[in-house]
Amino acid sequence: MGITVMVIRGEVGTDVRFGGGVVVCRLSASAMQLLESKIRSLEQFLRSRRDKRRGLYGYVAGRGDFTGSILYGTASDVADTGRNTGKTLFSEPGESFTVNKRQRLLYTSAELAAMEVRAMECLRRLLRRSCEALFLLQLISHHHVTRLVQGLDSSLRQRLLQLTFNQLVCSEEGDQLAMQLISRLMEYYIGPDGRGTVDEISTKLREGCPSYFNESDYKYFLAVECLERASATVNAGERESLARDAFNHLTKIPETADLSTVCKRFEDLRFYEAVVRLPLQKAQALDPKTDTINGKIDPVLRDSALAQREQCYEIIMNALRNLKGEVGQKGTPKAFDTSVSVSAALDPASRNRFIRQIIQLSVQWPDTGFHEHLYRTLIELGLENELLEYGGSDLVSFLQSAGRKPLQEVQAVASVTPSPSSLRDLEAPIPSSQTKYLDLLAKYYVMKRQHFLAANILYRLAERQCTNAGEAPTLEQRCQYLSNAVLQAKSASSSGGPINSMRNTMDDDLSDMLEAKLAVLRFQMRIKEDLELMASRLEALQGSESSPIDQFTQGNQVTDAEIAKAARDKAKELALDLKSITQLYNDYAVPFKLWEICLEMLNFAKYPSDGDTKIVRETWARLLDQAVSRGGVAEACSVLKRVGSNLYPGDGACLPLDTLCLHLEKAALERLTSGVELVGDEDVARALLAACRGAHEPVLRIYDQLLSNGPALPSPTLRLRLLRSVLVILREWTMSVLANRTATTSSGVSYRFSGSLSLEQTNILNQGISDKIASAANRYMTEVRRLPLQQSQTEPVYRGFRELEEKLLTPSFRPF
Repeated sequence: MGITVMVIRGEVGTDVRFGGGVVVCRLSASAMQLLESKIRSLEQFLRSRRDKRRGLYGYVAGRGDFTGSILYGTASDVADTGRNTGKTLFSEPGESFTVNKRQRLLYTSAELAAMEVRAMECLRRLLRRSCEALFLLQLISHHHVTRLVQGLDSSLRQRLLQLTFNQLVCSEEGDQLAMQLISRLMEYYIGPDGRGTVDEISTKLREGCPSYFNESDYKYFLAVECLERASATVNAGERESLARDAFNHLTKIPETADLSTVCKRFEDLRFYEAVVRLPLQKAQALDPKTDTINGKIDPVLRDSALAQREQCYEIIMNALRNLKGEVGQKGTPKAFDTSVSVSAALDPASRNRFIRQIIQLSVQWPDTGFHEHLYRTLIELGLENELLEYGGSDLVSFLQSAGRKPLQEVQAVASVTPSPSSLRDLEAPIPSSQTKYLDLLAKYYVMKRQHFLAANILYRLAERQCTNAGEAPTLEQRCQYLSNAVLQAKSASSSGGPINSMRNTMDDDLSDMLEAKLAVLRFQMRIKEDLELMASRLEALQGSESSPIDQFTQGNQVTDAEIAKAARDKAKELALDLKSITQLYNDYAVPFKLWEICLEMLNFAKYPSDGDTKIVRETWARLLDQAVSRGGVAEACSVLKRVGSNLYPGDGACLPLDTLCLHLEKAALERLTSGVELVGDEDVARALLAACRGAHEPVLRIYDQLLSNGPALPSPTLRLRLLRSVLVILREWTMSVLANRTATTSSGVSYRFSGSLSLEQTNILNQGISDKIASAANRYMTEVRRLPLQQSQTEPVYRGFRELEEKLLTPSFRPF
């Protein structure tokens, strides 16, 4: 039948119009009833022949074989009887015939008979299906087609108008349109203004057209009816009971139910158990053999199974997005756009409670593939805390695999005694898209108090390499990772409980290694900042040059431009990844004359190990010369105070006081004599005291060594300057002792070398130190007298030592 089953009539109606008329069935209800009766009678006749096993069709089909395969017999029967002996299963006993070997038939009589049986059975089923289609059309016509199709969109209505009876009976599209009409018919009965129940209309459908409306459809619409009643009730207990009834109906038919619609209804009722369980049951029913993880099957089949599963998973993920206030997947609006208003009506506490409920229900389901899908969605929605708190037992393996490298150190801790270097396989680059998984893994270990593992993960993040420079973390981020790794390593070392010595040693080694890495990283950050500052300063100088440029100045500008470019390039290199301390020293600090950082790195590396301090002394000399060239002796003294205090006390190798003292004293005398800079007698001495953190004896000892070494000080003027500095040191020492005794600072104490010392002050001053200072003053007076200089030059220094000695040794000493 090629005619359409629906037409548009031009009658005026009160219902929805389509194309200027109303949609009705082409045949009247009486005509369809008569046609159904005749076709059903014929179908019943064929069925009775089958049931009573009459005729060939009844004999074969009555035995349950609707394909006619039993007519062929076994393979041996076919070989022995079919074509060789001329016998068939339809032959009478003893009867045979001769086969013409020259003429070969297309089909044997057995095959033709089997085809006839199959054709008869197909005809009977076609008649039965036609009867059911006519019954369905009568039922729809009775309820007015126009009323039922008014909820369909224009495309579905157009397809319905073009639907032929042949398509309705034999095609999948006919099945789909029939189900749409049945759904609208059910809504008519069970909707808010419905006129009955599901049972009333379901009985007619199951009896009249069971191929269009089966048991699964019946249970589905029972569930829909329960959901409609639950939505209409205001009683919370009754609403939950009806929702559970709907859930129970749907659990019996998860693979056939339209869950995208139903689960949205459950969301509106806040019945999230169904929102989670039903899609997972459907995923399991659609892929019972877990083809998604079967690597032996066709990839196309595996991808198809995976797509079906993910479609079910997304129903649950969209529920999470709705609660989180997100839009539908990948930014597209959802089919049911009531989620925004529903989630907005929830207070934050209720919303978080439902999110936790969904996560807990999801984790309980034993599907690793679904868990991975869930975990990725939670990370995408920013629900990391909920993920770490309620994640399943496979969360660690997921984060490890997503982070590209499983942690072999987990097993290594319990089995062997690897060094920290064996825990650091950091050669493979880690993309930024996978960094978040390792970051979450570190947080998980911290939450579970597994500090050792957390420290290793944080260390991997700090030293991770990237193929793309744009994805590389900044040095500040790496520093934060390393700082947290140090904290976790220290927590692992100090954690209580029965820890064996092997594990404790590993924790201590890891902590020391991480602290060393952090110190080197801070050097790298400082070098990068200095290089950027150097480049900016040189570029600014070039840009501000406006006067006529001679050949020499032009050459300097070219050199400065090259240095600025090189510094900028090196700074960019330092931003990419971590460098070793050897690289930082040889490739960055030394070439750009960053002597202050060079000294700190030498001190950190405990250089030199063989006692040869030549490189350290040369570096200090370059640093001081650089400072003098920039700001004179005052700047050099300031640098000495800052750098020296960081290196003191140490082992003394990186703070050669004799070299520093002699270098600065010579520079001070030279600049003072030439009139370039006015340098005070106390500047160098106080800089050395500050470098030694106020320790007077080491500084005084250095001056003693220099003054006693005649060849080192051939100039009497230079020796006199050193003696002036010694006088400053002795006075500072005396003031610091008195300040300590009186609980004040040395800056709050002043001495006047006249008058007498009070009894209280005499008791405070330590007599032993006083005698030591007085003895030194007496010795240095002799040194002053030996200088081959004019008395006018030496007298102030001599008098200073003498007054200091007298006031320290006599009871009449007073502050001056």
